[in-house]
Amino acid sequence: MGNVDFDQRLNSKPYRFFDLIYRLLVINVLSIILSVTVIGLFPGIVAATATLKEGSVTNVFKQYFKNFLKYFKKAFLVGLILFILYFLAGYAFYFYAMAEVEGGTWDPTVVFKHAGLFFSLLALIVITFFSVHLPLLIVTLQSLTVGEIYRTGFYITFRYFLTTLILFALQALIIVTFIFCVIDFRVLAIWMLIGISLPIYLQVKVTAPVYYKLSQIDFEKIMHQVDEDEEEENE
Repeated sequence: MGNVDFDQRLNSKPYRFFDLIYRLLVINVLSIILSVTVIGLFPGIVAATATLKEGSVTNVFKQYFKNFLKYFKKAFLVGLILFILYFLAGYAFYFYAMAEVEGGTWDPTVVFKHAGLFFSLLALIVITFFSVHLPLLIVTLQSLTVGEIYRTGFYITFRYFLTTLILFALQALIIVTFIFCVIDFRVLAIWMLIGISLPIYLQVKVTAPVYYKLSQIDFEKIMHQVDEDEEEENE
């Protein structure tokens, strides 16, 4: 009888709620600590995504670090490439913005500068949009290589654009609240507790139907078929 009562308490809404709060607190603190090392920033976000996606676990500390080690290599490479892409697009935007050109509106040098500004800004926007899918892609489609993750991410970004916008809004929430920490230290206290983990948790929950559908698709097989077709055409 006692075991039945205990099981009922474990399955009760109050227990599940406080268990979720506990997991959010632990995952948030661990993610912040790892992000200080810089190289652990993106792998830490991926580990947080994986741990929250798995739901309630007996030992959240152990599960988080297990996921961190499991996805570290791939997450680090994906994050490194993302940083390089941001750097190149950001530098291009800065270069064209600072370039001093003379001439009328339709002068070739002026047109070239404006075109450079437009495409470098467009690149930054596209990179930002598909970057919000990367942690979920790494966790959900584990068989994909780093290159295939980027190719799939680019497709998913525009195929499920509404989902992309939701993910972007939640990702922006992390950054915006962090900026507000400088203005109001009360916000810092909240951010330190759930500022990262709560938006990630919402990302996992909101996108669950879409990513379940994606998990049923053999993207790896599709990628290999496309590569084989391209090789045959080149021959």
